[in-house]
Amino acid sequence: MTFLSAAQSAAIRLVGQRPSAFWTSSDQFALEICDLANNVAENLMRAADWRVLTKFHTINGDGSTVAFDLPADYDRMLVKGAVFRPSWNTWHYSPANDLDQWRDLLNGQPSVTPGYWILLEGKMQIWPAVPVGDGAQFYYISKNCVKPSTGDTKAKFTADNDTFLLDETLLTLGLIWRWRQQKRMEYAEDLQNFERELEERSGKD
Repeated sequence: MTFLSAAQSAAIRLVGQRPSAFWTSSDQFALEICDLANNVAENLMRAADWRVLTKFHTINGDGSTVAFDLPADYDRMLVKGAVFRPSWNTWHYSPANDLDQWRDLLNGQPSVTPGYWILLEGKMQIWPAVPVGDGAQFYYISKNCVKPSTGDTKAKFTADNDTFLLDETLLTLGLIWRWRQQKRMEYAEDLQNFERELEERSGKD
């Protein structure tokens, strides 16, 4: 289902109208909905470890590199995220507890097998360096929750025919309560409806 259908559903309940377009419209209401849409989408993307947004990434070791670039669409690790080493079926990399421990490891503190990992300076850092021919693997949540009519997924809505990768009902309900909140209208019931739907959808995901 498209952004247009979700936004039209919200519009009918909010103002009793069904606009034919949003992203190409200069109408005040359409502008407000478009402005809110990406905030709602981002909040939903970060509300749960959605399977549809979960991706798998592999790092190839060269024996010397410690800091590796994250995927371009990376948003965060899973809540119970782990870093695996393909050549060790029963052992994972251990997360460094804090920056002090990480510094100690780099300064020569003995390391468990196969090593430690930490997210630092916008990179996945692994110590000791991943050997040549080996690797590190992890699942992550992609920030790209929107699918255009053609091309790769993206992080934000920009067109009426964009598709939300998560449930369209959540987008509609999110737009409703956020718009009413922005207008300083009563929105408590709308927020409750949104939160109930989010809890049900994420619980079943």
